[in-house]
Amino acid sequence: MNKFRPAPLNYQSLRHPEFGQLIVRFFEDFGQTSLQTATDPDFKRMFDSLQTKLPTYNRALDQMRASEESAKIAHADAERDRDLQALRDAIKPYRNARSQAERDAYTAVKLLLNEYRQVENASFEEETNRLNTLCERLLSADHSMHLASLGIVKFVNQLDSSNTAFNDLFSTRSFKASQKVTYDVKALRNALLEEYRQMVDYITTLANVKNDAFYRDLFAVMNNGRQYYADVLLARRLRNPSPAPEEPV
Repeated sequence: MNKFRPAPLNYQSLRHPEFGQLIVRFFEDFGQTSLQTATDPDFKRMFDSLQTKLPTYNRALDQMRASEESAKIAHADAERDRDLQALRDAIKPYRNARSQAERDAYTAVKLLLNEYRQVENASFEEETNRLNTLCERLLSADHSMHLASLGIVKFVNQLDSSNTAFNDLFSTRSFKASQKVTYDVKALRNALLEEYRQMVDYITTLANVKNDAFYRDLFAVMNNGRQYYADVLLARRLRNPSPAPEEPV
């Protein structure tokens, strides 16, 4: 009867980052021991192969996170569009103001805003540049008195701030996109999984058939991470019961 059995782990239930971290944890735990890969050339070959493939898998995960940045960019664009609309709405009460100064201020600001009609429908880069210009003109000496008369400086500052925030986010994403190589996360994960399974089987078999402390200790290192993520999946399943039972592999 086999004495060493790896903790049952449903790989398919692990999220992509968790699967990568399962392998990272094995490397980290192994590094905390005095074990040497050179003790077993076949194990070393599998160990080195996983180490070589893991960075590419992590880059693929970074690519997936870039799609999250796209959602953030869309949100930031919507924020500055709302701020622009708030500025337009802020001057409307002064259309029929009793004060001549307020009516003059309304007319001056309204004429300027009219030059930027539909700017929110422009491309991201064009909208950013045009809103930069709009805010600069509104905050210049030519219009500072008008903004003060209407009490709308804060609306211009909010638009300037949200436009800057959008540009900072978009510029970072644009740089990353220019450096990006497209990865197939699923294919990379499957390749890693096949090699990881092979290594688990190898370690388990030798831990059971050889009377050697190296393989017993190696099994303990490998199983430590497996048990951790088995517990993670169990806790998740208890929080969110599923009618379909998971099958450990």
